[in-house]
Amino acid sequence: MSRSPSRRPLPTSSSKRIPVRRQRRADPLRRLARHTVALELSARLGVNVLVLSVAAVSLGRLVPYLQTQVQQLEIARTELAEAEAANTRLRADFDRYFDPAQAGRVIQEQTGYRSRSERQVVWTD
Repeated sequence: MSRSPSRRPLPTSSSKRIPVRRQRRADPLRRLARHTVALELSARLGVNVLVLSVAAVSLGRLVPYLQTQVQQLEIARTELAEAEAANTRLRADFDRYFDPAQAGRVIQEQTGYRSRSERQVVWTD
């Protein structure tokens, strides 16, 4: 029997081969490479959520502190306005008491002293 290159023997039931797929061992680096994007994304998301929660807690603590500071500032401004008004009044009194032109009038107001040249006038009907 001569075989021609174009003819192949027909497979028989005993010579029938089933291709066996060999399973490669999964390389841990390849498996990790498949999940790297997901791991990186979840890590970034976790860090951002942590930063956001820290910022929210910090703001929650700072808002009441800010409100008390604003109230204390308003109280200080009110007291400052009162002190400035008192200072203005005291400065006017100081200028009046130590003004030589008004010294005689101040003495007369406080002691009732009158100079000898003044005469008291009493009006009668």
